[in-house]
Amino acid sequence: MYKNYQMKIAIATNDRITIAERTGRAAEFAFYTIKSKEIESVVYQKNNHKHHGHGGHGHNHEHGEHSHKDIVLQLQGVDVFLVRAIGKNMRRDLKEGNIPYQLVKIDAISEILADYLKN
Repeated sequence: MYKNYQMKIAIATNDRITIAERTGRAAEFAFYTIKSKEIESVVYQKNNHKHHGHGGHGHNHEHGEHSHKDIVLQLQGVDVFLVRAIGKNMRRDLKEGNIPYQLVKIDAISEILADYLKN
């Protein structure tokens, strides 16, 4: 019945091997297209949020609450965003942007995907 079911999974990464511990500061996002529980393709996109000019640290606390709306825009269309950890501001922005996310406890992306796909 779901033989041709397709989904898109996003994962933040710094090295394309492991999931990034700091989601908002990841170097890039990996977008996996899954079809029939198999990885059909992967596309990497630079994390635009990380490079917005706050001295390389990604945060400028002078402006009050930190926003991740640029990340939410990059993640539009994903079925799930798998994350290692998530802060309150990121959680709020993902919720407002209707981006579903799930916490994972594994570091290796290949293991994360294998574990996710067997369920």
